[in-house]
Amino acid sequence: MTDFRSAIDAAADWHAHLDSPDMDWDAFGLWLEADPVHRAAYDRIAVLDAEIGAAAPAIAPLLPANDDEPVAVSRSAGSARWRWAAVATSGALAAGLAMLVVPAGLVGTSGNAAPDVYVTGRGETRSVTLADGSRMQIDRRSRVSVSGGGSPVIEIAQGAANFAVRHDPSRVLIVRAGGYDVRDLGTRFDVVSANGQVAVTVSEGSVNVAPTGGDPADATTLNAGQGLDIIPAKQIAERRQVDPTRISDWIDGRLDYDGAPLSVVAADISRYAGAPVFVDSSAAGLRFSGILTIGDGSRLVDQLRAVLPIRVRKVDGMVHLAAAGSR
Repeated sequence: MTDFRSAIDAAADWHAHLDSPDMDWDAFGLWLEADPVHRAAYDRIAVLDAEIGAAAPAIAPLLPANDDEPVAVSRSAGSARWRWAAVATSGALAAGLAMLVVPAGLVGTSGNAAPDVYVTGRGETRSVTLADGSRMQIDRRSRVSVSGGGSPVIEIAQGAANFAVRHDPSRVLIVRAGGYDVRDLGTRFDVVSANGQVAVTVSEGSVNVAPTGGDPADATTLNAGQGLDIIPAKQIAERRQVDPTRISDWIDGRLDYDGAPLSVVAADISRYAGAPVFVDSSAAGLRFSGILTIGDGSRLVDQLRAVLPIRVRKVDGMVHLAAAGSR
């Protein structure tokens, strides 16, 4: 069994690099799966990160000035990740960090209502029952946080989750991904956030989708059998019909599509393949219908290439899908 203090140090290092372009997701998944202590340590670090973020405005004025050894007290403009490396440079702070995260019962029990954070590895899904009785199934290679108690607010930083939500007019469940809010109206639905894209599909009931903080009047309503594919950076959204029986097939180890844009398929494959998959402009108009078997994720691109007129290039750790015959 791994020493918990060592696991905390390793978890802090992984957490510091989650936004790095050279993040080794395969190694991270293997580390999480290697020992239950690793997962417990990582959950503690992620929750502590969220708690510090909430308390940062109150903490910053109390810290002494130290020009020689800067300590992370605010988030960077380009990242939501605390700079754990800076914290680790101070022996006193590192010891304090260990004291904060070692006690049991931290997750979801603080007076500041710290979110519960769930991270899954490359071959792992996870089922969670929320405080309001709704159920959430988290896909592989995902990072999801839950706050809000009886009216949950769920943030999908990356990956996918399926939701089975009971109808209750007294509360609203919100799923936040890529700058968009999905509000349930008593339903079953999927939300995917990957490769700079967000996809929402509904198998039962209906949901409203709108930019976070936007005008409710601008919300798009999706009913059973409908999906919405969003590219937030370009403010592009495309509605499409989906087979309700095929939604969430990733739970059974497959990806099932009916006329899905290739960009949506590529975003899904990125979650499993261990490398970002992008669609070049020459193949942007292609759509895919069929079933891909997930397995360990390593053969998904090959399965796609076998049925679509595309060619595959690997550049700097990224996979590019282009139309066959293009240059």
